[in-house]
Amino acid sequence: MMANKIRFIERDYYRKVMLDSSEFLTSSQVEKILDNAVTPWEDLTFKFYDNGTLEIIDNNTEQVVPVNSLRGAAYDFYVRERIRYIRSRLQAKILQTA
Repeated sequence: MMANKIRFIERDYYRKVMLDSSEFLTSSQVEKILDNAVTPWEDLTFKFYDNGTLEIIDNNTEQVVPVNSLRGAAYDFYVRERIRYIRSRLQAKILQTA
């Protein structure tokens, strides 16, 4: 069974969001803001399998993470990737029947 492995690093996610949404913040300013954050950053690996199943691994503890425990940016990432997967499957089925 094939799996699409995607690593999600929450700090990098927020860095990209901040840089993309503000033309006034510099990269060094964003880094300083993130460095001052007093939160542990999620570091997860998402394994999306061809049959639609999913496995999420916490890279810090190497433990499996249930989907219902995802919060914030990690949950947003999961939803976006799941939608992308569903769309690609639908496109493939449309092309098969055309």
